[in-house]
Amino acid sequence: MPTPVTYAPTKQFIGVANEVTQGTPVAMTSTLLVDNFKPKDNPKFLEDKAWRGAMATDAFAQIPGTQISELDLSGPVFLDGLGYILRNIMGDLAVTGTSTGTGGTTLSAQATAGATTISTVATIPNGTQIQIGTGATAEVFTTGTPTGSGPYTIPLSTPSGGLVYTHASAQAVQPVTGPYTYAWSLLNSGTGQPLSHTLTHFLGPAASSGARQYPGACFSELAFKWNAESDLFTWDAKATAYPSVVAGSTPTSNPGSTAPMASWRMAVGIGGPASSGTLVPTVMDGEVSIKRELNPYYTGNGVQSPYIIQRGGLAVEGKLSFVAASESPYLYMINNTQPQLQLLISNGLSGLNYGAVQFDFAQAAFTEAEPDGSKTAVEYSDTFKAVLNTTNAGGSGSYSPCKISVTCNVAPGTY
Repeated sequence: MPTPVTYAPTKQFIGVANEVTQGTPVAMTSTLLVDNFKPKDNPKFLEDKAWRGAMATDAFAQIPGTQISELDLSGPVFLDGLGYILRNIMGDLAVTGTSTGTGGTTLSAQATAGATTISTVATIPNGTQIQIGTGATAEVFTTGTPTGSGPYTIPLSTPSGGLVYTHASAQAVQPVTGPYTYAWSLLNSGTGQPLSHTLTHFLGPAASSGARQYPGACFSELAFKWNAESDLFTWDAKATAYPSVVAGSTPTSNPGSTAPMASWRMAVGIGGPASSGTLVPTVMDGEVSIKRELNPYYTGNGVQSPYIIQRGGLAVEGKLSFVAASESPYLYMINNTQPQLQLLISNGLSGLNYGAVQFDFAQAAFTEAEPDGSKTAVEYSDTFKAVLNTTNAGGSGSYSPCKISVTCNVAPGTY
């Protein structure tokens, strides 16, 4: 008797790739490290219950209706993979690098969004990585071969697609290297729809390739959690996607080399940054929860999958647990001070290996503050809601509830 065919779930992995068109599958480009992935295809069945003179209440036929899939996934935060999910749920992105300290110049003319070249006062060698602009509209590109004798025309080779933002004449152009900081805010320009992703799940049973793809994935929930005493810094998320399809070829797991971070490294700043006089050393654990409205729209176009998975409004809230050194956690609520709040966790390394996640809330409204006198020290459990503001807005303008920045050595254009 031949050995039965089985599949070991320990070999499973998840891949991710940016999509050009929502719902059109793309082969994985990166491995998304998770310890939980629960996909579920949800086809609807339309029942024929027309009377036929039979003593039965079941349907006489099950007619295929529309289809969608739902995904639950979670794991420790890995700095090199987190950017895909933040880009998906928030949308607006600015990229800055670490200055090399030499070779800087300025734009000699305005550079408009979509342009694949820039004009600079000084030349820039082929293959140089440069940062154009600063702040919310900063972008990083690798240059092509320069032309001209001054001003100089500098091609923007990678990433492809040209400039995302318009940059005024005389803005700084500075050679940079890693690590890079990716800052996400709420996308408000254009249709307000962030890009979507294909998630690839290699599990084994799928015919030929052993993997199923979930295209058009749009995240509706992303939550971060930490507990200084016992846990890694973790995340969990929910997404809606188009119906799954079998992958065309067998994917290969290619995880990065970054490591998860221990929660005790989380620093909290209230009324200012998470350092100096506004560092609050009494926070034991916490959560940040991002929720986005989603609605799949179906039309009479001859296909069962959605016409579009539409993203709607976004809201952010969180929780912090304090060892009470004073009544401050209660006063944030009762006085409605809505202070600045910053959460910063890093891996403690340096140079190209340095990595961090930073949450910036220009205004955090503390809506609950519950004292707990049942333990060995008095504690407070606070709930806060992010207040929409222009300080945390990105290059697309308007308002954002927060800005979330990830520092890592992932090449610009990856996300």
